[in-house]
Amino acid sequence: MNNASDRSKRMKAMFGGINPEELAAAVAPSPLSQSGRRVSSGAVRSMQDSFSAIEDENVRLREQIAGSEAVIEIAPEQLSPSFVRDRMDEQADPSLDELVRSLREHGQQVPILVRPHPDRTGHYQIAYGHRRWRAASTLNRPIKAIVRDLSDDALVIAQGKENSERKDLSFIEQALFAQELKERSFDRQTIAAALGRSEDKGLAYISILTSLAATLAPEIVRKIGPAPKTGRPKWEKLAAHFSERKLPAGRSSAANGLMSSDKWLSADSDARFAMLLSLLEAKEKPASTKSAIKDEAGQDAVVIERAGTVTRFAIDDRRSPGLAEWLAAELPALMARFERDRT
Repeated sequence: MNNASDRSKRMKAMFGGINPEELAAAVAPSPLSQSGRRVSSGAVRSMQDSFSAIEDENVRLREQIAGSEAVIEIAPEQLSPSFVRDRMDEQADPSLDELVRSLREHGQQVPILVRPHPDRTGHYQIAYGHRRWRAASTLNRPIKAIVRDLSDDALVIAQGKENSERKDLSFIEQALFAQELKERSFDRQTIAAALGRSEDKGLAYISILTSLAATLAPEIVRKIGPAPKTGRPKWEKLAAHFSERKLPAGRSSAANGLMSSDKWLSADSDARFAMLLSLLEAKEKPASTKSAIKDEAGQDAVVIERAGTVTRFAIDDRRSPGLAEWLAAELPALMARFERDRT
């Protein structure tokens, strides 16, 4: 459509049926040239330029609308979460109730981003908008979504980008997110992009995150929660108590007792972290063992107690009167004999 007739029809449609040539004719006639031909005045040329600019803008807008992604409504049961988890403590999210209330009263203002599910026909996988999905599920309402074909890399980058623009992941959430992506064979560049980190500084940070997450027992970290006020130095302190993602047997038993207590269950995640770190940093009392040397009557004459590197001998004077004094007198000779035997 490049001829004058087609252009005139398009212009007429744009201006509600007004013929642009008639509109141009209403402008005062321009002066004649020496050859007797009329020359377009500046006003007419300006109007023609305006018509061209408006037509070009109209075409651009039509193309933009035709190429834009439509927002559709999807039933909550047709949606699945991202294949990689980023946030923790989802069931205990204190702001989810507020989001449900807002969705009920004002509706969904911002669509979520999904892709066609790679394994389930007719289903979709969420890139971002998990909290809005959970809120819509609570209300049993369809959720507005943009459907986009995304690779795995593009999905995790979009997921991380949305997190950085809304509510930052805590340090440990970043660490677990990075570690899971690493275990799924994503390269460090993709992981850095998913966490909104520039490549020059981000790669070293990704190594720190994945190294620390690989040390901690994930089930214990999940029980602690996101701990948004707890940063890298404290998590590194906690990690120092783990060996191959395990606590020593004695400390593991004490930690399990703590994590099942009412105090733990009623605390927020930062308080839980502080309680566990305090437990692990407390000096462990050495286990003690007791034995006894009996006299001829079968009574405990000397009780021997060993605790760590210390051994104590206890004598009850009522049962063995004079024994303590005798041993004290004999000890120098016994020490000398011990030294001779040892060498």
